[in-house]
Amino acid sequence: MGLILTSFLIFTDMKFLFFLFSLVFFCTSGYSQLSKPTAPTAKELAAVKALAAKGNADALYTMGQYSYYGIGTVKSYPTAIKWLTKAAAKNNVNAMLLMGGMYEEGIGVKKDPVKALDWTKKAALKGSVEAAYELGEMYENGNGVPASMPEAVKWYKIAAEKGDPDAMMALGFAYMEGDGVPADRTAGYDWFVKAAATGDPIAMRYLGDYFAQSDMGNDCKKALEWYMKAADAGDSISVKPVGVIVMKDECVGIDKEAMALWMKKHADNNNPEACFYMGGFYVVGVGVKKNAGKGMEMLVKERELSNYTGAERNYSTNNLFTLYNSGELKEEQQAKLLDWFEKTAVKTNDDEMMGVIANIYINKEKAIGNDYRKGLDWAMKSADRGNPGGCFWLGFIYAKGLGDIKKNDAKAFTWMLKSAQKGDKDAMKMVSEFYEYGTGTERDKTKAQEWKAKAETEE
Repeated sequence: MGLILTSFLIFTDMKFLFFLFSLVFFCTSGYSQLSKPTAPTAKELAAVKALAAKGNADALYTMGQYSYYGIGTVKSYPTAIKWLTKAAAKNNVNAMLLMGGMYEEGIGVKKDPVKALDWTKKAALKGSVEAAYELGEMYENGNGVPASMPEAVKWYKIAAEKGDPDAMMALGFAYMEGDGVPADRTAGYDWFVKAAATGDPIAMRYLGDYFAQSDMGNDCKKALEWYMKAADAGDSISVKPVGVIVMKDECVGIDKEAMALWMKKHADNNNPEACFYMGGFYVVGVGVKKNAGKGMEMLVKERELSNYTGAERNYSTNNLFTLYNSGELKEEQQAKLLDWFEKTAVKTNDDEMMGVIANIYINKEKAIGNDYRKGLDWAMKSADRGNPGGCFWLGFIYAKGLGDIKKNDAKAFTWMLKSAQKGDKDAMKMVSEFYEYGTGTERDKTKAQEWKAKAETEE
């Protein structure tokens, strides 16, 4: 049944580990950094064409862009290549870079990593910062050339020294990992700091990771500082480690009231992770007065803001059910949460939540008392959608013969077996007992032992 949680482990026993570079590093391609031109007026288009006819490199490049994007003219990649080639011949580095991107991605031309490398290198040799970074990536990944981290580092350093934050990050990683250069964590750290100084939120997040490591920075206060800077700069991912550090309650000397105010600011800005941790702060009383009702509101808001699916959605449901079942909520708050469960389950067709509702109606709760018939209805809705919890509760109701629902061992066994087959360990234990005593099925000691062993393996 897997939904009956009895403590606030979701808030008080978070054993999260921080690994440097554990989060995916998303870099913006230099090709996409080339700004898309605005639509020209007829007069402006005529002027650009006139300049291009005279061989003006910038005008030739702009005409290539117009054809590439279909701005002010018909979208045509072959025509774009024609204009861009002419611009590149006159040393327009942006034209070289855009053609490099077209050949790398196969946009309007046959994909050709070697030609992509050739055009990108030409742009880099002409001083393009974006091209130097792209060239570093090509050498690192072996695109159009044998992979070579020393060569990649060379180009990353050229771009980094000219102020490219992505290159600074790539160079920082190289020094941290000793990849293409001798390992030097101080140098790696310095490049991360330089990248962060450009306002790059990802660099700020990695500095948070750095200080969160016991074998590196090992300074939770500095880790918090960088994570908060990253989140304030727009990196929503960095809200989570802030919440984790505060909730673990191992960072001595931090101002929890200030942390709660900061987290509430991000929750008010509709960050789901901030809503989750703010909910935890209210439930446990971290930096704010303990208030289960406000905690409930924050957790509901988290769920409504998030496009959760699968395990994440079920985890969110379990958090709310844990709070419902904790005894911390007042009766009217329980009733309000149950009403939200029911409306949300119908609206989102959430089979896990339907199983939770069945659990609530079957077990005695102060807000509503038992209603086994409603429990049966919600369990059936959940089971019909294949949820193991719904199957479990159907089996449970028929096994016990609750309320006006007659005891039916055969139905109990059938539904409990379906739940067990879907991986519910509590159902596995029940199926083992059914086989052991011949309840609802023929007695079978061998199968009883098999299901018992499966249940123990799941624990």
